[in-house]
Amino acid sequence: MSVATVALPAPLILVPGFSLDEQLRRKAGTSAGLPAAVPQIVDDLNRMAGGAPAHLSPANGKFKSSVLIHTRTYRLRLEMTHRGTGYLVKSIDPLRLADHARLARSCLLVRPPGWRMAFELKAVPEGSDAQWQHLEHAWQNLGQERARRRGVAAVSDAQAEFLDTVDRLIDATEEITGREQRDAAPFPYQRRTATGGRRSTPRSSYEFRLLGEELPAPGAFVRVQGVDEARGRVARSEGQSVTVRFDQPVSWERLPDRGALELTPNSVVHHQQRQAVAALRAQDTKNPGLLPALVEHRVRAIADTRARPHQELDPEQLTAFRKALATEDILVVLGPPGTGKTRIITEIAHTSAVTTAAGGGRVLITSHTNRAVDNALARLPRELVVVRVGDEGNVHADVKPLLLEEQRENLSQEIRHAMTVRADAYREARAAAPWTTELGTRLEQVDTLAQREGAAATLLRSAVRAAGAAALEALDALRREEDRQAAEWQRLTERATWLQSKLQGEQRRSGSRLLGWLYRPRVRRREAEIGTVHARVQQLARARPELRQRIEAARTAVDEAVDASPAVLSARAAREAEERRLSEGIQSAYEAADMAVLALSAVFPWLAVPTRRSDPADATATLRSAHGRLEQWLPLAAQRGELSEQWHAAIDRDPGQLVPELIRYAQVIGATCIGAASRAELSGVDFDLGIVDEAGQIGVADALVPLTRVRRGILVGDDRQLPPFLDSEVAEWGRETGAAELLDMMAQSALERLRSGLPASHVVQLTRQRRMPAEIADFISAAFYRGELITEKEHRHTDPLFDSPMAFVDTAALPARERQEAPGRRAEERHGHKGSFNTCEARLLARLAAFHHRRGSEWVVIVPYRAQRAEVIRHLTPLIGDSQLAAASVGSVDSYQGGEREVVLYGFTRSNPRGRVGFLAELRRVNVAFTRAKSQLVMTGDLSTLLAADDPGFRALADDLHRYLRDHGDLRDYRDVMDALDAAAPAPEGDRP
Repeated sequence: MSVATVALPAPLILVPGFSLDEQLRRKAGTSAGLPAAVPQIVDDLNRMAGGAPAHLSPANGKFKSSVLIHTRTYRLRLEMTHRGTGYLVKSIDPLRLADHARLARSCLLVRPPGWRMAFELKAVPEGSDAQWQHLEHAWQNLGQERARRRGVAAVSDAQAEFLDTVDRLIDATEEITGREQRDAAPFPYQRRTATGGRRSTPRSSYEFRLLGEELPAPGAFVRVQGVDEARGRVARSEGQSVTVRFDQPVSWERLPDRGALELTPNSVVHHQQRQAVAALRAQDTKNPGLLPALVEHRVRAIADTRARPHQELDPEQLTAFRKALATEDILVVLGPPGTGKTRIITEIAHTSAVTTAAGGGRVLITSHTNRAVDNALARLPRELVVVRVGDEGNVHADVKPLLLEEQRENLSQEIRHAMTVRADAYREARAAAPWTTELGTRLEQVDTLAQREGAAATLLRSAVRAAGAAALEALDALRREEDRQAAEWQRLTERATWLQSKLQGEQRRSGSRLLGWLYRPRVRRREAEIGTVHARVQQLARARPELRQRIEAARTAVDEAVDASPAVLSARAAREAEERRLSEGIQSAYEAADMAVLALSAVFPWLAVPTRRSDPADATATLRSAHGRLEQWLPLAAQRGELSEQWHAAIDRDPGQLVPELIRYAQVIGATCIGAASRAELSGVDFDLGIVDEAGQIGVADALVPLTRVRRGILVGDDRQLPPFLDSEVAEWGRETGAAELLDMMAQSALERLRSGLPASHVVQLTRQRRMPAEIADFISAAFYRGELITEKEHRHTDPLFDSPMAFVDTAALPARERQEAPGRRAEERHGHKGSFNTCEARLLARLAAFHHRRGSEWVVIVPYRAQRAEVIRHLTPLIGDSQLAAASVGSVDSYQGGEREVVLYGFTRSNPRGRVGFLAELRRVNVAFTRAKSQLVMTGDLSTLLAADDPGFRALADDLHRYLRDHGDLRDYRDVMDALDAAAPAPEGDRP
């Protein structure tokens, strides 16, 4: 733990933020530990004599300097005032486990002479100072000290220059994208609806019925025009309606009946990017080798490992798997389409999560898109504890059970049910208390009864002794005589045994010639003594029967005397009555003990009723022991019952308390690159391994966000598919930024940057594809992968329309008025979208899609322009009778990257006499579109336009494609294919050319 104390020379002034009172009222109802009122904040801070733990966020770009101050039960986000005189209290939240974990690693202890509150900016005393320089200097020193302890080298000049460039790129990107969003046309709505139907209270979500076909995309940030606080994010976009989840509850009355939604810049992304850069500057990242790997391409050697995967991998996949487990900093895995990137990701994540002996730990699976994250999580084995962090509207249905909110709700429901059952059981167990008290009372009665029974027994013994005194005296004398004779008999028997042993020895010696004369007299004396003893023993034996007869006669005389005594009869009857009462009292006490144990067994099922004892003393001891144990268990049962009710109430009040526990036990967490840092639930969470999927699409700034959170990073992707920014976008932005180094970084993904610089040991190339038929894969391999892509898939061609899995339908023979595109204004007038549309191709694509739909094939239509997408949907909907399926199955290249379908129908759209192909010139779009196909790829287009393209690169690709189709594919004329489709199923009257 790294801690530094900052003793400030002057007090710190706090000014409540605009919404602080409202925050406090709202959060106090669901969270414990918050102050009762705003003024209590400074009282709590002033009581922290040792200083308040703090974390700093230095100013970066458009974000002001801020500091996170922690009390014992809550935390405050403070932002420096514009004049630097104090701090605005922007937010207040209860402390969570993540806060404790973060403070356990490092913190400043801020100790001013005092904390003061000014309730408005103009009330801040003149000359006040936020003293940010002191805090910032101490924070930087703390970071450097932590880096020295970890053996991390200081940031080099090259690394500092790299970070400066990333910062400038973030600023430029934010400015350009923000301008695009600000300049975008608003989305007018004609009706709004409160989700859930209630209007009386402010709500966080509302549904808006829009005018026109254009809708904001799910995940887009919007606000209601004219209502500044009504800013939120599109949670769902369907038909003509969008659901917006606002940042804070908005009153129904604040929203106009008719109005408009407008796009608003999303500062969260850029803020998290800047935070990642700041962490690298401060050397406060989990992976100390990240910056050297990115800038100087310095990495540590990868140790050999013989780790075994859970499923079979090909040689290149196995190499990637083992290197990923052993890398100490960063690894790049290049995977062309169909080479099993997702299989590798799941194997690495699975093994890393469960193999603690190999340094395994929590794994982060992340990507730029929700779809890529969900695709990987869906294939993880069910025995892993997996949590998906993200917005429900952006998460695939297969993964929704893994959503943090879903698991939290399920767990809270389970806890509520369990606590309800347990609370009911503890309420039933309360009956044990009166029964335990009753048992104590009955044991006291048993004590009284036992004393009375003892007294009756004493009286009986006295009466017996009085009634048979004379007979008893004679009986006692006879018993004493019997005891004396028995003792004499025992003594004589032992004497005889001893004499006999002595006699035997003396007899042996009496036969001696030398000394026999000495032992022979002794033998005679021993024999005489033995005879005397035997005679006395026989005499006692003869007298014993007579003595026993006399004893029995004396006993009979005693019994007759006692039985004839009225006093004895009375005492005996009294004692028997007391014995019955004692037995009944003990039985009653057992019954009370049984009832108490039965009540407590609802919560302590191992308890057993006391064992029945026949002896009253043993029974009483058993019952007293049971009573003592019951008195020990009762307080425990009461405390547990109270705790169950508290848990139930706590879950009802704030189910969010379960989130840290769900995160703590997660083995794999899935989130987008930005979500991995922007979601408060993941704040302070440590990750051993981060796997970044589709890294070829992720820019350096975005990739830094998750990579600064993990100890080791694996980038998986394909740099031959869509980059973060297309060449056309880079060129357009270049005219605004004018900085070559920014354009270079903008044009490169994090994957490309590392691939070109890392040593070969840290780059693994997958080469064996199992998705596409060889006819498609061979062209892709030659065009985009230097011929290195190997196909390991057996394919049996079954498409009835085409002779090859790779087919092209050429519209060039049609008259120009039929085949050519409708560009620009006409496209926008018809569909409200920019770009081009081509009715001829749209009609053909719709007919092909309907044909494969009837065959039950899994199909998709991919087109380059939104206007063309709308045109295809217009023709397709009446053919399949399902507008939702049509809209879901026709999309752009970008929307289907990472996906796959049995049949892919791709339309080039462009058809014009000048060979203009627009952004089709970005060849990686072609690669993405073609490689989605698992069985059949059908392209439509005007070859006369494509082969005469104004872009040399695209023209060369079109020429290669044309030659390949003639040799290995199926090159068909438009009218031939339409005739075949008519033969299979005639088109509706209105859809014929």
